[in-house]
Amino acid sequence: MEEALSVLKDVKLIIDSAVVLVEHPGDGENKKKKVMEMVNKFIKSNNIVIPIPAMIFNYILASAIDWIVEWLNNNVWKKEDQKQPE
Repeated sequence: MEEALSVLKDVKLIIDSAVVLVEHPGDGENKKKKVMEMVNKFIKSNNIVIPIPAMIFNYILASAIDWIVEWLNNNVWKKEDQKQPE
């Protein structure tokens, strides 16, 4: 179980990197698709064994991308008019 969690933790780092690499204004669904392709290609090319079925992994991957993008939008990629008053 510990090994499976370690693999998923490493995959999260890949997702984070892919999200940042494809970032540009707009085109959200295409960016999400590109991130999913990048992550799955990286996993396959590095012979990483995901400890859950691919269909479930891709569902979790899609949700993780949404959560990461939302966090980055709220905390890193804020526009000036969205910043909280200090």
